[in-house]
Amino acid sequence: MMLDEEKARAILIGDGRDADAEDKISEQHIRPIATDSYLFSVKVPVNVAKGATGATKAKELINAVIRSRKLYKGSGNPTFYTTEDVLTELLLLEDNIGHKLYKSVQELATALRVADIVTCEPMEGHKITFVTEDEVTVANKPLIGIIVNLDDYRVGADKGGEINTFEDFDIDFNQYKYLIETRCSGALVKPFSALSIYLEEATA
Repeated sequence: MMLDEEKARAILIGDGRDADAEDKISEQHIRPIATDSYLFSVKVPVNVAKGATGATKAKELINAVIRSRKLYKGSGNPTFYTTEDVLTELLLLEDNIGHKLYKSVQELATALRVADIVTCEPMEGHKITFVTEDEVTVANKPLIGIIVNLDDYRVGADKGGEINTFEDFDIDFNQYKYLIETRCSGALVKPFSALSIYLEEATA
């Protein structure tokens, strides 16, 4: 399960380790959907004023997703991967007389034109750096969510890709150490098959 979680995180947003970390999963071998090239992962900004409230951000997020949905060219109905905080703000939205706009997660998913909404803890506080369609580098933008059908992401392995488990006693630390490893690669294979949604907050 831990290995599957590690691979899932690497596929969605990268493994989170520093580039020079010994255990870093190369983003050229397993390409994170959030920061993949514009040809595969369209970057969608949620533009808000500086100091905007959670409700304002949630409303602008819904508008941005609905407007950008036409850019999605992936297979079937995708899934929206986001955080618990973002989902909570979306579900707390009310109309002018205090009625909840969405009574369930499924109602919200229908409004966003996605099959399901899945929360991912590793996305909490995650920031992305990416290159735009005009080849401009945009750095450290808060990631709000990813819309993708993972059927469009291919994971493969050569003959050395089987899962191996190792264990040994480390006398220096007086403890057993366990290692699970595999060799694989992965990337989106269909153009414009993901939408990476990030927060663009005005500076003034």
